[in-house]
Amino acid sequence: MNILENTLNSIKPVSEEEGKKAKLFWDSLAHPPGSLGALEEMTVRLAKIKGFDNLKIDKKITAVFCADNGVYAEKITSQPQITTFLLAEIMHTGKTGLGTISKWAGSGIRVYDVGMIKTSARKDVINKKIKFGTENIAQGPAMSREDCIRMIETGIEAAFEIADEGFDIAGIGELGICNTTTTAAVLSGLCGVEPELTVGRGASTTEAMYELKIKSVKKAIEINAPKKGDSIDCISKVGGFDIAAMCGCYIGLAARGIPAVIDGYISSLAALCAVNLNPRVRDYLFASHKSEERGAKICTAELGIEPVLNMKMRLGEGSGCPLLFKMLEGAVFTMQNMGKFTETMIDGADLVDIRKQTNP
Repeated sequence: MNILENTLNSIKPVSEEEGKKAKLFWDSLAHPPGSLGALEEMTVRLAKIKGFDNLKIDKKITAVFCADNGVYAEKITSQPQITTFLLAEIMHTGKTGLGTISKWAGSGIRVYDVGMIKTSARKDVINKKIKFGTENIAQGPAMSREDCIRMIETGIEAAFEIADEGFDIAGIGELGICNTTTTAAVLSGLCGVEPELTVGRGASTTEAMYELKIKSVKKAIEINAPKKGDSIDCISKVGGFDIAAMCGCYIGLAARGIPAVIDGYISSLAALCAVNLNPRVRDYLFASHKSEERGAKICTAELGIEPVLNMKMRLGEGSGCPLLFKMLEGAVFTMQNMGKFTETMIDGADLVDIRKQTNP
């Protein structure tokens, strides 16, 4: 618990002053102020984290936390549980969704086994597990509170390693059959939302499985009674080792001043858990895309961070992270290479600041 408490207490506020420098610089460029929308907003937020003179994001990585879930026993997916392991095994080959996109984006991948039912012999699948999967949340708690904290601290340690190796930005992804179920359960408990609003189709679910999935989450909430607003209680009772480790990674990255990119539903739920433990974490987060999973919009609303992309994605893995890396690179490049009003015949005073306007 000391690692978690000390890390939470070490998170510093971002610099509003550095953000103002970025905004003023944008306003000096030859365009109607605010007309590049999210490109401007992202760089201003990046400046608050890294400083206006240090906006480079050359070294990029997505951390993928892999774990299996005991709720698989409820027969709520058509995919065999070994799929988690099989995907982890090929993640570095560039054959998965995340692997292929990362290769295009020029970003790295780091795979952590934080609770798969099978252990990889590959050196590039880092074994950090304390158990071979969680217990069935429809029958009892997923893990002990102590194991939950231990896994959050594992995520913190992973973030520290990433920071120590000089990465400029990190995405947070996952692998785990049935982890949309545990995510829905944690969100229902954390925010007091009915499972009908948090349970989605996941990756491979028939209509009958979907109904059973809702029933399983309802049963998990009824049996375990997770405490509303208590991230650790909710994860330990109805979550997964992947969610715990991801939560910790967000906390660790914020503590080291590294911007973190959220992928989809599971990634955003873990981010919400981290923010509930320390609201300062929010200022270090970027949401890559709007997930198609039902509960994702609740996470987005609770986090108060608008996803940049809307591409109808629901793969997971961290697949949205390298896409946002490229968007951020483009935003920084545009900011640093556009001409200024002083270099053109355009008078900036003639232009309207559209940021002060609202659509009818």
